[in-house]
Amino acid sequence: MTDLRHWGLALALSVTTGLAALFTGHAEPPGLAVLLPLLGLGLITATRGTIGPITATIVIGLGVILSLHLWPGFDNPRIWQDRHFCRDCLPHSLYLSVDQALLVAAWLPLLLGRWRATRPLSLLTAGLATIAAAIAFGIATGLFRWQPGWPGVSLLTLFAAVNLVTVAAEEVLFRGLIQRQLLARLGAVHAWWLTALIFGLAHLPFGVEFAAAATVAGLGYGWVAWKSGSLWPAIALHWLVNVLHFSLLSYPMLA
Repeated sequence: MTDLRHWGLALALSVTTGLAALFTGHAEPPGLAVLLPLLGLGLITATRGTIGPITATIVIGLGVILSLHLWPGFDNPRIWQDRHFCRDCLPHSLYLSVDQALLVAAWLPLLLGRWRATRPLSLLTAGLATIAAAIAFGIATGLFRWQPGWPGVSLLTLFAAVNLVTVAAEEVLFRGLIQRQLLARLGAVHAWWLTALIFGLAHLPFGVEFAAAATVAGLGYGWVAWKSGSLWPAIALHWLVNVLHFSLLSYPMLA
């Protein structure tokens, strides 16, 4: 699955990301201490060539803690706060999640997988179907409405860049770790739909309809990760869905 070269890349990315956050004042030594277990477990994985269930469970737990911003020592820079993108939209705040970036740096190189280049048409079809299904479901349930509006180059670029970190962290956790662990125990089909359900439940704090929409989208992300053998298509599709949501629909959702 992986080797020491992938871990070496993870080490280099983690140290670079951590030092950049430290020197810019967005992380303190207690925050960077999370790299010790992340990189240590990564080294075990790279040495053994496989991710054990205990390792996966610990990394998932650390990933959840980082994603919920519960690990001390981080000051994630605020991009905007309580901004309304339409008159009846809920306010939205955007932060660059340094804590999530460390998770991505430490584990994405170990989980990318090898691209199977034999299914480009089926992956493209699945991607388009995911985008259409997620948008249609959200509009049908009243989460948002079709509201295309050009947010401007700077605003869109900021969102796209910052959201890529969050998307990559979520794909590391859900498709990279959870779906692969379930696949080894339940088979590909059950791992696919069950991971999508877990992904949806993780969005339940935003409401039942939002969680259902996330489950629908998660089915698409999981499918392209499964069929391609790599996290790259899932990350790209997940990111594109979010960018289209931001650009074409009521964002983040109607009040």
